[in-house]
Amino acid sequence: MKNIVLSLLIASFFFTANGQTTARRPASAAQKQKAAASLPIRRVVLYSNGVAYIERRGMVDGNAEVELSFRQSQVDDVLKSMVVLDLGQGKIGAVSYNSSAPTSSTMSEIPFSVTPVSDDGSGISSVLSQLQGAKVQVTSTKGTATGSILTVERKQITSEKETKFTSVLVIASESGEISSYDLNEVRSVKLLDEGTKKDINEFANATASARRLDAKTITVTSQGTGRREMVVSYTIAAPIWKTTYRVVMDDEGKPFFQGWAIVDNVSDEDWTGVQMSLVSGSPISFIQNLQKPFYRYRPVVPTPADLQLRPQVYEPQSGTLPVNGRRMSNETEANMDRTVLKDRDIEALPNDPDGMQRNLKALVGASAGSSGGQIYIDGFTGGQVPSVSIALTSGRSGITATAKGADIGDLFEYRIEQPTTVERNRSALIPIVQTKMDGERVAVYNEAVRADRPLSGVLLKNTTDLTFENGSLTVLEGNAYAGEALMERLKPKEERLISFALDLGTLITVRNEGSREPSKLIKAVDGVFQIHSFRAETKTYEIANQSDRPKVLYIEFPIRKGWEPSAASPKPDSVTQNFYRYRVPLAKFEEKKFALSFQQPLLESYRLDNISRDQIDLFIRNRSIDAATKSKLEALIDIRTRIAELDQKLNALSSESAQIASDQARLRENIESLAKTPEAKTLIARYVAKANDQETRLETIDKEKEALTEQKNQLRRDLAAVIKGFE
Repeated sequence: MKNIVLSLLIASFFFTANGQTTARRPASAAQKQKAAASLPIRRVVLYSNGVAYIERRGMVDGNAEVELSFRQSQVDDVLKSMVVLDLGQGKIGAVSYNSSAPTSSTMSEIPFSVTPVSDDGSGISSVLSQLQGAKVQVTSTKGTATGSILTVERKQITSEKETKFTSVLVIASESGEISSYDLNEVRSVKLLDEGTKKDINEFANATASARRLDAKTITVTSQGTGRREMVVSYTIAAPIWKTTYRVVMDDEGKPFFQGWAIVDNVSDEDWTGVQMSLVSGSPISFIQNLQKPFYRYRPVVPTPADLQLRPQVYEPQSGTLPVNGRRMSNETEANMDRTVLKDRDIEALPNDPDGMQRNLKALVGASAGSSGGQIYIDGFTGGQVPSVSIALTSGRSGITATAKGADIGDLFEYRIEQPTTVERNRSALIPIVQTKMDGERVAVYNEAVRADRPLSGVLLKNTTDLTFENGSLTVLEGNAYAGEALMERLKPKEERLISFALDLGTLITVRNEGSREPSKLIKAVDGVFQIHSFRAETKTYEIANQSDRPKVLYIEFPIRKGWEPSAASPKPDSVTQNFYRYRVPLAKFEEKKFALSFQQPLLESYRLDNISRDQIDLFIRNRSIDAATKSKLEALIDIRTRIAELDQKLNALSSESAQIASDQARLRENIESLAKTPEAKTLIARYVAKANDQETRLETIDKEKEALTEQKNQLRRDLAAVIKGFE
């Protein structure tokens, strides 16, 4: 069985007949490197949105043809962005690449398919059964025979022990002899028809093309004479470059800042001596389906870190409030001890490949006459090697920032000055900044983060012209690790709080008080009685500095909609988008109370023509109105009460008039129904007399209603005048 499959594979990959060759094989790794070497990568620009700009430059001669290989996933970006230049007046020809027809489409044109091979030979039998009529040469344990395939049969073989199935190939020879061969006994099947061989080759090539990851080769041609320079540039997807920082605090809490960029070369080609730039910003970039079906990409969600204390990212201040006239210095000085270094101290230094011992001994000897064989060296303490903080701040770290920054429109570029080499499938740390920073050691308190203690931190001010991309930050203090932080993008001249550890030397207790202040303003506007007051809230921070050194504490208080600091509250040192920020200096072992008060404006509205006596009593209890206002409101209520009494009288007269009308209708019906008898005449006379009395009463009612209506209208006019003139 395996022999049959092997024979088909050999026929598919190595068949050559009548001068016709198989489909073009993919270029080998050596060929790819040779083609790429003619235009090596000279410039790489990495963007923080996941795109890399690649620029290739090299010399070509005569009619040049350069082949560049790309991964399948890179071709869409390359086709969308490629720029080709011939700097020697050559003529750029077509940029071509191998076909992108989907494998399913190519396979559908081949007149057979291959199913997976199984133990009973159904895989190869499936192929042979689709090749009916094809001329083959069969080699089996019985010998060799030539004929055309008639069919492939399935047979059941039953024995005393088991029942199994086998596939039998049936062929017919040119002489008309029909033979059958058990495929388990067949060693090879050789295809003799050229058309069948071609189909097998096409199937194998299509399958291999679908399996290859480097299936795209882009060929760039240029027609010209002589030796000249050629440039090809394009953009491809690439890992975003990352930043990581170190902050070294000296004894006075002043920061020294060091920044590194992390770049990843996940391509199939080394970046050797390239000009590298790192661009911070978010240019718009997208993938357009230019050569293959579109694939959707899912976002990568990081696994939450199991940390008891999460890193805090602090907002930049909005700049709407002054910083109480304080300005930080643009330069800081590292305070380094000066100690005596003697011969025995020099001998105690570790391995000295750069000749430090020899040079220091020479200095000691030269100064022996004036200083007794001693020399003062900044940064050394008692013959020990320099600490990390001293080495960095003194400039003797051996690390030099190799990047220069510049704005590119809305973007910011770090241009690495020295040629950079990053081998394929490797990453590199590149120093981009090393400088003293302006700032101070602080503690940051936010009640929502932790209620009892602040976080240790540092207030950084970017005194450089560089924009620092967001990234992780490691803090070193006292020649040791102090903590870590996250920092958002920091622009030139911008300040940012960074917290990196829990401050165990400061204890804070918060007490809250709430109240409602008496009304500050009462107005009557368009018949509406308005009472303006405030809901007040006071938060008192009881702060205890439990350490033997002074501190600066920053308290962050959330900005709440509708609330504002009261006049008695301290003004914030700065304001961010979501917080008021207050600066509280603390002496060593000092205990201090710091109170903040905020107020929320309240507005209560009542219609003057609808105020009740119960509401007036409530106003008095809340001290919202005085006695004079109470009298005015009660006068309004008196007028409304008299109007209500007149309404009641008018309603009573209307009811009486309606009752009389009903009685008169009943009397008319009775009169019409009475017979003309002496008794009826007497009753009718009685009804008529009563009706006359009712008519007289109706006339009286109309006059009374008219008088009451006039009184009511007058009272309404009086009420409107009082409301309009209410103050």
